[in-house]
Amino acid sequence: MWTLGVAPYLRDQFKRNFRHTSFFISGGSREAINQGQADYTAIYLSQVPDLFYRGIIPIDVALVQTSAPDRYGFMSLGISVDIVRAAIDCAKLVICQVNANMPRTPGDSFVHTDSVDFIVPHDEPLMEYEAEAADEIAKQIGKYVGRLIEDGDTIQVGYGRIPNAILSNLGTKKHLGVHTELLSDGIVELMKQGVIDNSEKNIDRNKSVAAFCMGKRATYDYLSDNPAIEFKPVQYTNNPAIIAQINGMTAINTALQIDLTGQATAESLGKLFYSGIGGQADFMRGAILAPEGKAILVIQSTAKNGEVSRIVPYLSEGAGVTLTRGDVHYVVTEYGIAYLHGKNTRERAMELISIAHPKFRVWLLREAKALNLIHKDQAFIPGERGQYPEELETYRTTNKGAEIFLRPVKLADEPLLKEFFYSLSDQSIYRRFISVRKDMPHERLQEFAVINYTKEMVVLAVLPHEERDVVVGVGQFGIDVLSHTAEVALVVRDDQQNRGIGTELLSYLTYLAKRQGLLGFTAEVLVDNQPMLHLFEQGGFEIEKRREANVYELKLLFCVKS
Repeated sequence: MWTLGVAPYLRDQFKRNFRHTSFFISGGSREAINQGQADYTAIYLSQVPDLFYRGIIPIDVALVQTSAPDRYGFMSLGISVDIVRAAIDCAKLVICQVNANMPRTPGDSFVHTDSVDFIVPHDEPLMEYEAEAADEIAKQIGKYVGRLIEDGDTIQVGYGRIPNAILSNLGTKKHLGVHTELLSDGIVELMKQGVIDNSEKNIDRNKSVAAFCMGKRATYDYLSDNPAIEFKPVQYTNNPAIIAQINGMTAINTALQIDLTGQATAESLGKLFYSGIGGQADFMRGAILAPEGKAILVIQSTAKNGEVSRIVPYLSEGAGVTLTRGDVHYVVTEYGIAYLHGKNTRERAMELISIAHPKFRVWLLREAKALNLIHKDQAFIPGERGQYPEELETYRTTNKGAEIFLRPVKLADEPLLKEFFYSLSDQSIYRRFISVRKDMPHERLQEFAVINYTKEMVVLAVLPHEERDVVVGVGQFGIDVLSHTAEVALVVRDDQQNRGIGTELLSYLTYLAKRQGLLGFTAEVLVDNQPMLHLFEQGGFEIEKRREANVYELKLLFCVKS
């Protein structure tokens, strides 16, 4: 399995005695495996115990650490139940190192002295795992993932600086549950804070369930005889059929590389074996099948100090596909959230390009076009002019009590815009475009989705708390440099009108225009479009109105407060 510390058994001097085989690759074994001096068995972690029970991999000797026996003769496997339980059950010879530093963990962790062959008392400090401190990139990813976790969800999180950053962003959540293979310092900290109480889990209620723990001494001490925790073997914790039963199961895992169609590798860098399948496929697939479950893949956008993109046109030659195109709901980088579930390959490619590192987006667009994944004429604004201004996202409550999320348009929003415009009535279309056009093709939609944020702005009003974004309003302005004003237009979906959404859209567009130092807006409004005229009249502008046939040409000057 994943091994901490040194691995002297891989030295050349022992190659005549035995050959090492691992179910998961760690730093100590990586070089030997890739040089052909040791072996790697690719397998889902949940299925490893079955290899022992069926005798496919026979176990001659199990050498394990346990806690001291209690008065009934039971020793605990402590922080490592995972595949150890099965190894003890199947081994011809069981040798237990009794270590006073091993905590007694509740669950399926107990071994009776009568069922082992030798007991060797030897106290030594348990290996402690010190995760890297979260950098700004990890913190940003953690913030995005925190948006996806809802009160009452049950989570599974891996190890490392990004998972730790994710956990640190969950401090305001309520009644979270845990069903995971790894119990980490971050999970224990949330348990101490009361954020994780497992009170809403529909199975193993009130229990944090895990297979093993890697952390600091204080975490190990917290586990000892703690009835809020249960350690189970991986054939339970990682069983997709069990995971799929948990309401709101949310699996959060990392990857080394993902391609534009959504398939990812977490086990190899091209032909180089790097880690292993492990348990993430078990959890991601189980979470997808769970009621209201979510499968979240987190990945830093670049590697090698920013020299290469982890989002690629296609996986490197020789890479193992750990997660298929159907195994992921969300992909999160430090540049945002891409939702892939139910999306076609073109939509997936655009979503993933939009969260790639900006310096690789032009390359990814070019490669995607060459692979016929996206439109051949797909436009793009390079550099800072086209970089999504996340800081402009805001939640608002309208004067009619409607909750909306206002955000700038994104490169990948073309499908949402298409749905929005086709949802509008003929009257709304005519009032917005002063035409009877019925179509909204890709070429036209690009004018709304691909923008230079320094010269124009398109703001979407989105209903929050939906599984997928639903656009209920679109407002925009384009700057006229000569007059230092901007032409403004907005439209609200028919079934959402008279809820104050248009008022909030106009108010926010006004705020954004003032931020850029503009003097006011211009607009063309049909004479019979009384709702829009009323909206502008209530907007706090100094209005100049001129009529041309059946259209009012308006100047909406921002009032200067004395």
